[in-house]
Amino acid sequence: MLRLLLLATGLFVSAIGVVLLIRPDSYIALYVLSYDPGMTFAARRLAPAIIGLGGVLLLARTLPKGRFLSGLCLICGCAFLGVAATGVHAWLTDLAKPAILVAAGIEGTIAAAFLTAAAQMRTD
Repeated sequence: MLRLLLLATGLFVSAIGVVLLIRPDSYIALYVLSYDPGMTFAARRLAPAIIGLGGVLLLARTLPKGRFLSGLCLICGCAFLGVAATGVHAWLTDLAKPAILVAAGIEGTIAAAFLTAAAQMRTD
């Protein structure tokens, strides 16, 4: 199950990174209430790092269970939880459209899966 989580999340994150690189305006406009074309610069600057994270997750599928993979799952779980929390906060403060809540739900689910995987590896 962990290998599937790493594969699916790696592909998901890589796809988002590619969209942010090629068409950041379409991604940003999906979530923000007040779109500013200047936002595309920040999105394009962040895109390679997001694509890189996707690559790390895809490569991590081949790693044996252990401290490194457990730590990676913990880091990913906390990162996705943080992203979900910022989305909810943006919605609560009238900066984001309700669509951000769907994204936050997906991100929260991914976070829970990674945190569960990390906890299971610590007990194995």
